[in-house]
Parts: sequence; structure tokens; C-alpha cells
Amino acid sequence: MCGIIGGVGKLDYRDYLLTGLKKLDYRGYDSAGLAYRKDGKVILKKVAGRVDDLSRAVAPFSGGEVGIAHTRWATHGVPNQANAHPHFSMRRDFYIVHNGVIENYRSLKNLLKDHGYIFHTDTDTEVIADLLEDNYRQKKDVLASISETMGVLRGSFACAIICKDDSNLYFMKKASPLLIGLGKGANYLASDALPMVDYTDKFIDLEDGEYGVLTPAEAKIYIAGKAIAPVVTSRDTARYDYDLDGYPTFMLKEIEESPDVIHCLGDNYFDGEKYLFDQKLIRALRDADEVVFLACGTSYYASLLGVEFMKRLGKRSEAYIGSEWAYYPTLPSKKTVFVLVSQSGETADLILCQKFLLDKGLPTLAITNTKGSTIERKATYSLLLYAGLEVAVAATKSYMAQVVLLALLANAVGGRTSAVAGLDSLIRSLRDIVLRKEGIHAIAKRIFVSRDAFYVGRGHDFAAALECSLKLKEISYIHAEAYPGGELKHGPIALIEKDTPVIGFVSDPLTALALRNNLTELSSRGATVLIVSSEALREEGDSFSYPDVPSLLAVLPEVMFGQYLSYYAALEKKLPIDKPRNLAKSVTVE
Repeated sequence: MCGIIGGVGKLDYRDYLLTGLKKLDYRGYDSAGLAYRKDGKVILKKVAGRVDDLSRAVAPFSGGEVGIAHTRWATHGVPNQANAHPHFSMRRDFYIVHNGVIENYRSLKNLLKDHGYIFHTDTDTEVIADLLEDNYRQKKDVLASISETMGVLRGSFACAIICKDDSNLYFMKKASPLLIGLGKGANYLASDALPMVDYTDKFIDLEDGEYGVLTPAEAKIYIAGKAIAPVVTSRDTARYDYDLDGYPTFMLKEIEESPDVIHCLGDNYFDGEKYLFDQKLIRALRDADEVVFLACGTSYYASLLGVEFMKRLGKRSEAYIGSEWAYYPTLPSKKTVFVLVSQSGETADLILCQKFLLDKGLPTLAITNTKGSTIERKATYSLLLYAGLEVAVAATKSYMAQVVLLALLANAVGGRTSAVAGLDSLIRSLRDIVLRKEGIHAIAKRIFVSRDAFYVGRGHDFAAALECSLKLKEISYIHAEAYPGGELKHGPIALIEKDTPVIGFVSDPLTALALRNNLTELSSRGATVLIVSSEALREEGDSFSYPDVPSLLAVLPEVMFGQYLSYYAALEKKLPIDKPRNLAKSVTVE
């Protein structure tokens, strides 16, 4: 979700690093920085802002031996200059840029504190830098220190590293993309080929567990202490418009980023002991007579779960479609908190709602993925999703982030930690689905020629059905509807024809039997019934199941199934998946 660039050798470092960062600036990152070594000294510059801000802050210079740069979308720590990359170790032996999430950084940080280390940022990246330094002071060898450090890190990382004692460019990689570009008199390193395509068309794709060193003349790569011979590939540099990290589409990439996004959310809003929400916000929600959600599209369907979370606290709550409420507003009481949910923070219908509320002097909470957006700036309170830029028009990981954030927020209001406790099992469940996505592809091959399809569920499973039916419409252009199981016999069952696909969600023991009976009625009328169930409620003949997660969070594995099904149906139809017809990413008109 961030951009890494590095180079070593004969380069115009200012132009190479800043131009490379600018090519990734479409992502909308919140900070940027660079470091380069010249005449034996490492010069560091970073800003809270865009690459243009960094460019203005970096004075013209020439020469240099090695350089690294980074654009950041905040995960650990607020987006400010201190938390921007590159980071350095306590004694400034190492400078590092990092993509990924270090899951055990807190325990490592405590260990380093016992070794006398003092920390200056809230990031997990600073922990990596200090670990490298701690190991280097014992081993006196950079590569051995990198290998030792990799052995204790849990999570994902792609790192470009400068050691103050030499002019080489070091790197290490696990579960986050990193690529070497081979040049003449210089070599390059980046999280995507895009910043390097003006310099070379020869690349090495690094694999998990690999680390090494670049000099102006060569690339040395190791795994578990053994040197390996890399595979060099040529690429058509004309096609690099975006950073796809090797994925064929942004939608697929973003579906599969969801587990990491959820992990980052937990890290940003819970420190292991307490929630990190603004206490004024928590008090406002506790004191409110009612919590009203305003949203559109996918964000509205996420808000339906927010309503359920609040109701489970005994709090009155409703959700309204923003474009409707803007014209037919209701004000339950002066002690109502309005929650505006928008991925972009620029949704015109919600801006209209917000203007009405501002005029009335009523408090609003903005939940958005875009810091500095209109809704975020004007809200009384704001919470960021930390999902990174979502390029595909269809929302995937941002929906996941919205639901998880609403669950965490409701838990904080209620003084509970059940949502936090459920995140690990949720992440495991989603990762299991990623590994078995070809099973969903096989289902998509059965239904992609259909004219109509239906999703059916009860309770929170119906909320999942609503979002999944929207995805199928958006991406595959299949007419899809969602219904509560008990409503089928009150009219919609008349739409069932032979071979009509019906996807049923079963995750709630309270309604599982009733929902299966509803689906049997549809099957007897010729429908192709496909049941998606939690492992605990799985029965023979179910089409797909997923590892169990706590109640309500079960919506998210079901929705990931629906995202994949929509994706693969569109793939079979050879449709423009990332940019479906008639749709835009940010709806800025009414």
C-alpha cells in the first residue's frame, strides 16, 4: 500500500527518487521522504504531505552513492513528519524504508527497550531499523545482521536499507512485493517496476525470504545464508501505468489485501490494552439517545452492520441512504450522533447531508479512507479506515475495513473487547478463502452466463447478501437481488426459473434450519442452489464453507466469497473489471 524506490551507482538521485515517487503519487499517500549517501554522510529529508511537498523541501544537489525513498499511507502511527519514511536506527547506523506490517513489533520493541533503545516514532519500521543495528553491533556484518533480523520478524516486509558505513543498497523481502532493476553503472530497487522503467527493462522478482545487496556493478541475492542465481526477465515497460504488484487487476489485488487492512485497523485502534479512539467521541456515543448512519452504496450496506453493533449495546440506531435522507431528513433528538460513512469522503449526497447537520449544529462522525477529504475535514470527529488507496471502482477492502472499524468502535463504546479478540480468527478465515479462491472460480463458471441471480440470507447473513448482490451487478452485469429468506414466499419466488442461481448464506445457528428450508423450496422449483456456510453449520452438499468467526463478523468471509464470485464471473465474460461501465470510484455528483 506504499511505494519504495532505491538506487545505487551513477544516478541523478534527486531526479530519480522524486520522479519515481511522483509516478506512484496517484495513490494519494500522506507522507513522503528520501535519504541518500554522499561523501560518507547520509542526508535525510521527509515531509507530511505529497511528493510535490517533498520536492519543494529537497534543495537541488548533485552526486551521491546510494539513495532510498518512500511514499506512505499511514498504518502504524498518525501521518506526520516523524512517522514518515525513511526511518533510522537509534545510533543512525541504518536508514530504512519498509512496506508491510510487522505483527510482533510490540514484543520486539520491548526487547529493544531492554537493550537500551529509545524510540521516536509510533511505527513498526523503526523497530526493524533498531533490530538491524542491534545485530550489526554484534556481528559487524550487514548481510548477517539482515538474516538474523528476518528470523525474528513476523508479518510482511519489503525493505530497502542503507548502512552508513558503506555505499551499498541492501534489501530483504517477505510477503510484500520488491523488485530489482538491472542497469549499466547503476542498479535499482522498487516495490513496482514503474519507477524504474525509464532506466531498464531487465528485472529480478524477489521471492519471500530473499535478501541481499546491490552495488553499481552487481546484485547478490541470498536465502537462508546461501547465494542464489536470480532469474532475470525482460518486460514491456509501456504497460506500467499503475502498481499492480503482479496482479492482473486491482480488484483482485484489493480483495486479497483485506486481511492486512484488518490487521492494520486493529493495530491503529487498539494498543493491546486499551482502545485508541478519541474519548470525547466515545462519550458522545455513550450519551447519545440514538446513532444514525448515513451512507450510500457499499458504505450503506456496511452501515447496516453498524446499526446491529449499536443495537446489541442497547442503543437505538438506524441507517439511511444518504441521497434519500438529504431530501427527507429526520432528527430523532438533539442527542443523536450522525455517522457519515464514505470511502472517498467526497460523496456529494453525504456532503449535502452534512451541510444540513452543520447548519443545525449537530455532531457528526466521519468514517472514511481519505484524510483531508471534505466530509473528514468538516466532521466533529473522524476515523480513518487505513485501507490504502482503492483503485478498482468496486469497493472491496474498504467495505471490510468499514465493518471492522464499526465493530471496534461499538466495542469501545460498550467497554468490550470481543471484536478485538475475533480479529485473529477473522484474518485466518479470510486468508483461508484466498488460498481456496479457485473453488469460487469454479462456481463462477457455472453461473456467469445467467441473466439473473439471487442472494438469500437471514439476519446478518441478509446484510452480506445485499453487498454481494451489489458486487455481482457492478462487476459482472448480472441482474442480482438479495432477499431475507422468509420474504421469498411473499412474492420474489415468482421470479425463480429453471437453473436460476441462488446463493444462500448460512452462519447463524438461530436461523440456519429456517434458511435451509427456504432454499429447499427454491430448489424444488428448479433453482440452482449454492449454499455458503460456516464450518460449524456446514452440511453435505454445501458449495463452499469457511472457518468460523464470531457472530456478525461472519459477514466478512461471506462478502469475500461474493467479491471473488463477482470477479470471476466478470473474468469469464471478459469485462473491464477495474472500471465497470457507467460507474466512478468517487461519486461527486448527486
